[in-house]
Amino acid sequence: MRFSRWILSVAVLASLPPMSFGQTSDWGILRQLVPGQKVKVETADGKTHVGKVESTTDGVLQLRKDQLLQRQDVQRVSIWNSGHHGRNALVGLGAGAAFGIAAGASCGTDSIVSRGQCMAVGAPLFGGVGAGIGALLPSHGGWREIYRISLP
Repeated sequence: MRFSRWILSVAVLASLPPMSFGQTSDWGILRQLVPGQKVKVETADGKTHVGKVESTTDGVLQLRKDQLLQRQDVQRVSIWNSGHHGRNALVGLGAGAAFGIAAGASCGTDSIVSRGQCMAVGAPLFGGVGAGIGALLPSHGGWREIYRISLP
């Protein structure tokens, strides 16, 4: 009982995003960006800049060493979220392997192969199928807006 609660707690914590960003017009949210994080910045002149964050100060967002974007020029900032394809593949792998073991355990004793052999073949076979299905599921990746200037 204690072990299952511990596993559940770890699973919940592992599924949480590292930072919580919400859409806001507060420049302070950009101070939480991690160097190396991929962002898309739309400026007042209509240009879009995509790159990795170098640093953020009270008045400047720096994407590359030579690309400084002034606070008054920045209209919108979005961060890249790659999605959860890997996590979905692992869940599919586990579910498929469990199904393969259960199917292997139901092999009759009067068949040519033993239950252990059925389980040894069924687990990786169905686990692979489950992992493939899990990896192909939609995972809500893409750009997520975190900053937008409020125009009067």
